[in-house]
Amino acid sequence: MVRLTGGTPLSLKAITRTDITAAYARSFQPSQATLIMVGDVTAARAKALAEAQFGSWKSTSTATASTPQVTYPKPRVIVVDMPEAGQAGVVVARPAIARSDARYYPLAVGNTVLGGGFSSRLNQEIRIKRGLAYGAGSGLDAGKTQGTVAARTQTKNPTAAEVVTLIAAEMTRMGTSPVPAAELDTRKAVLVGNFGRGIETTSGVAGILGAYVQNGVPLGELQRYAGAVGAVDPAAVQAAAVALLDPKAASIVVVGDAKQFIEPLRKAYPNVEVIPEAALKLDTATLR
Repeated sequence: MVRLTGGTPLSLKAITRTDITAAYARSFQPSQATLIMVGDVTAARAKALAEAQFGSWKSTSTATASTPQVTYPKPRVIVVDMPEAGQAGVVVARPAIARSDARYYPLAVGNTVLGGGFSSRLNQEIRIKRGLAYGAGSGLDAGKTQGTVAARTQTKNPTAAEVVTLIAAEMTRMGTSPVPAAELDTRKAVLVGNFGRGIETTSGVAGILGAYVQNGVPLGELQRYAGAVGAVDPAAVQAAAVALLDPKAASIVVVGDAKQFIEPLRKAYPNVEVIPEAALKLDTATLR
């Protein structure tokens, strides 16, 4: 079953009040909560505030949240045919790792080389060199038990197949040759700079610590982040890319006017599935 965090029109309409109260009862328990305070407050004052506000909060259930088994479907190549679409959206996404995985920092740096910002390889190849899109990039989403790497862009319908080829080629290149040290240093600076801006405010620090708690990461990660990024070398990035950026494990989705790109796409991916817009069902794993 497809699990979209924001829901779909069908799944949202199906939610009842009983569903909401049951979900609340399962999730909002003191045994599953963490209180984070950041600012001009001492540990003693924070403890007093916590006890005053939450001291009487008791668990009403002995059930503990279970960790779901991580299973990934086989990669697919899917075209959602929208004949009226003026452009095509392209996504190439594959499974990655949990945030607590030791390969997180090499993969994070590798992803930034691949698609993080204006100077990334994807943007260089797709926008700057060829003018096929306004921008192209990739993102790493690493959670408590699993993660994804997704490259995406939007292009003219006739160039959708070419863009897919370019994205796959850049993902492959990350694993076939080491990133030059000078390029790696600039991309690491992007990561560290973004992190620095994220912790400029008390709310930013609280948000990052909250994410650490949620994803099973030690709180000391806050102090070691910049050093961990700086320690990543070309060999570590290449090893992570071989295991976690290979496009052979990726699913490809193109949404647009299929008649303008389906033939060249089918030559590269004979197993492509075409789903008419009217037949698309986001609440099923088959999407039909």
